[in-house]
Amino acid sequence: MTRVLGVGAHPDDLEWYAGGTIGKFAREGAEIIFLICTDGDKGSYDPQTDSAQLAAQRRIEQGNAAKEFGVSEIIFLGYADGELQPTLGLRKQLALIYRKYQPDLLLAFDPWKRYELHPDHLAAGRAAVDARIAAKMPLFYPDAREQGLAAWAIGELWLFNADAPNHFIDVSATMEMQRHALEQHRSQTTVWDQAARAFIENQARENGRAIGMDYAEAFRRIVIEGALVVAQGT
Repeated sequence: MTRVLGVGAHPDDLEWYAGGTIGKFAREGAEIIFLICTDGDKGSYDPQTDSAQLAAQRRIEQGNAAKEFGVSEIIFLGYADGELQPTLGLRKQLALIYRKYQPDLLLAFDPWKRYELHPDHLAAGRAAVDARIAAKMPLFYPDAREQGLAAWAIGELWLFNADAPNHFIDVSATMEMQRHALEQHRSQTTVWDQAARAFIENQARENGRAIGMDYAEAFRRIVIEGALVVAQGT
């Protein structure tokens, strides 16, 4: 069974950028794990919103959305929204999670995305990619070895919101699953629900043209064997 670990900066990131693909993995029998770096506690345009209550609500919403895909586990790191940094501490957290869960494939933000305006997206992507090296090299984190967390190398990276995508997944059959998952994030869809839905569909339709399908999601796919990148793209 393929094990897929998705790293998002906020609740709803994975559904937004890769929900159709996650749905396809789920239908193919993959085990799916979500890792969410922040609780999205600043994700409201209402200045009267209580950040702590919003964070708690968004965790619940993420749990409900994950059920649409049959996600086996959600890991919340609890960092402050808008303040995420790709620190050595975050890198270690992610690397030890990689060692513990031993995913075959990592879904994460493209940290090299030009003109990305949300710093959390870049930080989450940077930390996720950097942690792969630390997870696979056994001399990193000797204290973890004592806990039985042996080195683990993730074989494939699929970077979403990619600057230069080279891999397209037909999500025509799972767009509805993605919509249902996004609808669970009620705190985020009250104002721009229709606009968001149209944006996602238009983007998927544009990606679909690249492979002759109705809808597709785009990634920068990197396949690694040992220390070498052996393939990029399909």
